Amino acid sequence: MTKEKIKKEKYQTDDQKEITRFLITLLIVIFILVGIYFFTRFFVKKDLNNSSESEITEGTINYTTTLIGSMLNKPEDEYYVIAYDIDNLRAIYYNSLISNYSQNEDALKVYYADISNVLNQKFYDPENINLDTDNISELKIGDLTLIRIRRGEIAEILNSEDDIAEALRYIASEDTEN
Repeated sequence: MTKEKIKKEKYQTDDQKEITRFLITLLIVIFILVGIYFFTRFFVKKDLNNSSESEITEGTINYTTTLIGSMLNKPEDEYYVIAYDIDNLRAIYYNSLISNYSQNEDALKVYYADISNVLNQKFYDPENINLDTDNISELKIGDLTLIRIRRGEIAEILNSEDDIAEALRYIASEDTEN
């Protein structure tokens, strides 16, 4: 007698077939996601060691700077706005003028306007300076300008370094002269 191999046919219910298909689909999806992870990890060259050492900088508000377009809206009745490029080599000199002026007992508040700021660029035109205007949108300033504001209106404009130095001079009080 020859041995015949009888092939047994496995009987599966529809539920079993569906579970098998689900598991196969789930394994394929997991395999694809793991492949994508390693693929992006290989090609994305990011410094993974320094990501945990990133610095968080606290935001601050600078109450001494202003934009030229909004310089008439300050809370003081009378104040100065000095406009210059903070990257200018003379910026240190301008800052020292203001610092010395601020030591006066009757010193007005001084706001800084950086003319290299994009929002101030429309007011900066050193070739076509227009200081004789009541309309702030028509104002054109040069490399250095000191504007005195009184009750929300432009009271005086100086654009000469010597005139500005004279207006912001430090007046020593009698107490500090000894």
